[in-house]
Amino acid sequence: MPSSVLTRALPFAAALAALSANAPAQSWMPNEAQVSAEAELIDYEFSQSRAQIAWNDTLGNLWVANVDRATGKFVPADGRGVVVDPDSMSFQDAQKTKNGPEWVQTAAGDILVHTKYAGRHTDGNSRIGVAVPGPNGSWTSSILSDAVRKAPYGSNVVGDTAARISYVDNREVHYWTQLGDPSTERRIEDFPDSNYPVRHVACARPDIPGTHAVVYPVTVNGVDQVFYVWMWCAPEYGYEPVFFTLVDQTELRVYRKIAGSWTPVFSQTAPKGNQIFSPEPFTWNGKSYIFMAQSVKPNKFRSEIWIANIDATAPLFKRITPTEPLRTRTDPEVFITDAGPRIYYNKLIPDVSDSGRYKPCRKPSCSEGVWNADPGL
Repeated sequence: MPSSVLTRALPFAAALAALSANAPAQSWMPNEAQVSAEAELIDYEFSQSRAQIAWNDTLGNLWVANVDRATGKFVPADGRGVVVDPDSMSFQDAQKTKNGPEWVQTAAGDILVHTKYAGRHTDGNSRIGVAVPGPNGSWTSSILSDAVRKAPYGSNVVGDTAARISYVDNREVHYWTQLGDPSTERRIEDFPDSNYPVRHVACARPDIPGTHAVVYPVTVNGVDQVFYVWMWCAPEYGYEPVFFTLVDQTELRVYRKIAGSWTPVFSQTAPKGNQIFSPEPFTWNGKSYIFMAQSVKPNKFRSEIWIANIDATAPLFKRITPTEPLRTRTDPEVFITDAGPRIYYNKLIPDVSDSGRYKPCRKPSCSEGVWNADPGL
């Protein structure tokens, strides 16, 4: 309200405003706000340092747009800022690659890796695209090599002077290489052929040993050791690497290396009837958090966004989005705004089966765009 209006306010209104200023802040509640109504804006990825998003539309255009650090909104709102590459993957291609464009942290700043096609969008034409920002918002996109490769993931170490990427070929064989030097490519020998991702350690301290490690699920003596795993440098433990696994789709279990052995140090279990999907860690203000989507019985699709910490002395595990309206809320991501973390996700209208049961819809035609929630941290 302009100051000129305030000076003409009635005495009662002025007194009420003064009382309100001294009143305690409204208590936090689950919440959500629409960020973009763009239906095609699915599987976007944030660059925190550049305050940008990258994503692929249904035609295979790779877009980059800005994020307003003050509001958390996309600029422009539909995410169509700059076309970085017109020969990237489409929404349909993502059903094969299982991921879209990915940011890689390097000593020169964040760059993009993505699946790029040399001709028709077939696995045999897939290549690793590398997109680098230039002056005045321009971008240059090229291929890493002529080798048939797809679905890249990048290392996640701040200021990395030896950035790496991992990816698969058209037979789902896993490899890694140093970014910019395809001659260093090596097969990940003990990771069976699959479309499971190789996760890179996320760390804000490049001086910490182990930051160039990768983690992935393996089977030993016929038993899956883990299905889902993330490793990051936890400020609670002097930035040493810790990791969590998802146990039986219902429990987050955090491990720390103690006396040479990986030991469970924290656990959170979903409410009875819920299942956990897409958990990812992040750090903020000297603490670690894990955000995730959850499904709620009797529905089998992800309808709620939750957040947890890893502090056994003051555990946090809460739903941060409303329960109504019933929607698919999926693919959560985090961006740190000037006001603190916001958890972003796609919100979609579920289909109804012939029997009257709700079922998930992941197509752009079902989308209500991108939304975010304040986790109240």
